[in-house]
Amino acid sequence: MANGHNNNITKMLGLKGFKISDTREEEDAFVIEVQVKPDKTAVCPECNSKDFYRHGKAKPRKVLHTLINGKKVYLEIHGRQRWKCKHCGRTFTQELKIIKPRSRLTNYAEKLVLWLLSSMSFKAISKLLKISYGKAKKILMEAKTIPDLLRSAINDAEKLHLGIDEHSFKHQEMVLIITDVKAKKVLEVLKDDRLATLEAFLSEIPAHKVKEVCIDMKEAFRKAANKLFPEANVVVDHFHVIADANKRMDEARRIEQDVRHKGKVRIPKKIFLIARENLSDRGRQKVDELLKTYPNLKGFYWAKERLRDVYRAKDKDEAAKLLDLIIMNLKASDDAELYRWGNTLKRWRQPILNYFDNKTTNAYTEGCNTKVKMLKRISFGLRNVEVYTKKIMLGFLPPECFHTI
Repeated sequence: MANGHNNNITKMLGLKGFKISDTREEEDAFVIEVQVKPDKTAVCPECNSKDFYRHGKAKPRKVLHTLINGKKVYLEIHGRQRWKCKHCGRTFTQELKIIKPRSRLTNYAEKLVLWLLSSMSFKAISKLLKISYGKAKKILMEAKTIPDLLRSAINDAEKLHLGIDEHSFKHQEMVLIITDVKAKKVLEVLKDDRLATLEAFLSEIPAHKVKEVCIDMKEAFRKAANKLFPEANVVVDHFHVIADANKRMDEARRIEQDVRHKGKVRIPKKIFLIARENLSDRGRQKVDELLKTYPNLKGFYWAKERLRDVYRAKDKDEAAKLLDLIIMNLKASDDAELYRWGNTLKRWRQPILNYFDNKTTNAYTEGCNTKVKMLKRISFGLRNVEVYTKKIMLGFLPPECFHTI
């Protein structure tokens, strides 16, 4: 084989220090025969002695290295020296930096597995590379640097605007995702939604860097943020405030329909959840007729629409006046549910108004949850939460990070 061609293949495949002696194509793979030089720095793994003698050559070893044009590329390694220690009599074989002992994949191939896992299922990778699920899982779980690569964004950032949200891992089992909503980076996927787990992670973040913490209306998140970042603003994502209003509106509609009228009437749902400004003239007229027919819904509809006005305010002072008016009217209501809603808005008044400082939202975190759903679908579900969190984190690593894992 020409030396120039040999050198090009060596560079392309990252085989510096190896000599390519031959290449051949098999049915579904390429095989590259490589020769290794004896390692003069070897030591006995039993007694660490350097006093040993040659004890023959190891059998050729065939290992997976990469993919080219959809075909697997194997290395057939020849020339590994066997040694025998003069002190303890231990026989051992020359180890190579590009492959772990007794592994059938090179280090490069293991990084390839991790890269494929970021967008494929274990089953698809097993079929493509002809490796077992157990092997792919082992590679994933032994990749200790995955969380560190995500958390490096914490060390690099001067300011952090944290986003915290939860999503379902399996049925009612929830996990947390932590992001930097301004830098648009995922920082961590926690294995559960327990307050202790969240505080353990947040406590590792320098408090002086955190300027805002954007959350939904979950009291545990606010307690953790106030406890660990007393100087940071806690912001309630405006989407969750409006979503909570819509939920209360729909609950009132269902009570009116199923309890007060015992299911004898059908009150439309969607028309009450659409923003009034987005309704046609006929739609607004229909809403007014329904509210006249079912007056118990008026207070909920009024509060829902006024909350939308809060987020259209020009500044924080105007928003505060509108929000205080809503709270005052709700707390003055005879309806117990409206009164409780007023108390809820009063408790969350400052985090709601903090939105107007920087217009911070949790939209990026919600978008990450959408990507998580996609990763779950292509993985056909995952049972082990440790495997789940690591595989999800792989999906958010930049492509250039995979060579450093």
